[in-house]
Amino acid sequence: MGAACCAGGAIAGSAGSSSLLDGTIYSFLTAIPIALYHHYPQVAIALITLLAVAASSLYILLIFLTPDTKTSSSSELTFLSTKSKQPQSLPSLLDDVEEELGGGVNEAVQLSVVVPAYNEKERLPVMLKETVEYLDGLKEGRRSLVQGLPLKKNTASNGSSNGSTSRTPVHSALHDPLTSYEIIIVDDGSKDDTHQVALDFAQSSPSAASTIRVVRLVKNRGKGGAVRHGVLHSRGHLILFADADGATSFPDLSKLCSTLSRVITPKGHGVAVGSRAHMVKSDAVVKRSFLRNFLMHGFHLFLTLLLRPPTLSGLVRQVFGRKKQKQCKGVVALPTQPEIKDTQCGFKLFTRPTAKLVFPASHIDGWIFDVELLILAQTASQLALQQQPPSTPQLGGNEAESEELARLPVPIAEVSVDWQEVTGSKIDLVKDSVRMALDLIVIRANYGLGRWKGPKAAL
Repeated sequence: MGAACCAGGAIAGSAGSSSLLDGTIYSFLTAIPIALYHHYPQVAIALITLLAVAASSLYILLIFLTPDTKTSSSSELTFLSTKSKQPQSLPSLLDDVEEELGGGVNEAVQLSVVVPAYNEKERLPVMLKETVEYLDGLKEGRRSLVQGLPLKKNTASNGSSNGSTSRTPVHSALHDPLTSYEIIIVDDGSKDDTHQVALDFAQSSPSAASTIRVVRLVKNRGKGGAVRHGVLHSRGHLILFADADGATSFPDLSKLCSTLSRVITPKGHGVAVGSRAHMVKSDAVVKRSFLRNFLMHGFHLFLTLLLRPPTLSGLVRQVFGRKKQKQCKGVVALPTQPEIKDTQCGFKLFTRPTAKLVFPASHIDGWIFDVELLILAQTASQLALQQQPPSTPQLGGNEAESEELARLPVPIAEVSVDWQEVTGSKIDLVKDSVRMALDLIVIRANYGLGRWKGPKAAL
């Protein structure tokens, strides 16, 4: 379990310099090189040369660490199922599936569940059983994804969208009774019989035969690469990716859908991420090894400092208890994305419009791909705010935070889920922690230097 903050600095509410103190410090620091060159020109030239060499070396290192863009082979653009003896062509996320309602093999469905799987022949059947039983239960009971099964008290059926009465395909997928779904199992170059186990499960379950699709990648890409491939070839108006180990209780999907239904935008944008942040002090975490908990907290701190570094003025306010400057009367503050405390939970729900913005622009294939997805979603939201700032003023009261979230062009909601550790993890604690730290630097550097293009504005 890794807790981390959401990426990127949020847009400030008012125009101009964020702080007079920050501006003063910045001016002082920029004046130092000028003064140094004026009094000690040779020393300044030597330092500039060293900095240029160091910057060039770091840039070359960045190119070396940056993952290559992988193209899919012809076989990877097909799927296997028990409904056909021959591989069938996969659709594209960029297709307008809402127009393909003729009953074809790639017609639209309400929900796509993408499951990345690498050597998961032991754990995958358990996860699939829980998933199929839950979704079939919704279909048989004619209940929506927002409602969930009537096993617990659930007020989700009263969820309303983000101030909109529109009925886009995404809104309908959330609120109408579930009638269609698909499960895409992406076999990420497994060395065991993962793909055959998935097909055997589909063969043994009458309802699963028409819903389970198995995609085989020729070579192992990593969890991020497998998830991206599955999402890029999904048909759902709602797209969930879930881990093959079944560590997250699948019925908690209704929690994500309920929350998403309250913040989704009129154009159908929104993300709901499962979170284990509430479990930090639980026995499931406290009783784990010292090394695992140390790496978890170290990762959290590193991600916070790298992607949302504290400003000097913010530290001063925190130390001395100073309040933020009051907002000018008549000025509408731009909404900001609340901090996401757990970015690594493998249970995230995207609407199709948001997935179209985020996944084609992503690059990271490793474990840290979740962070890049959240960076891209927040970037698309920020670009939209810059082009079309909201006119609705901030609201106060107990629901101020949820109202703030609902005003974002791409709201990202964090939802607590039930989670338990399952044996058989593929993560090498030390090796993968180092790789994740390097990938974070690669993400920050490539987007910061403009080597990677960000998403379009969520307009």
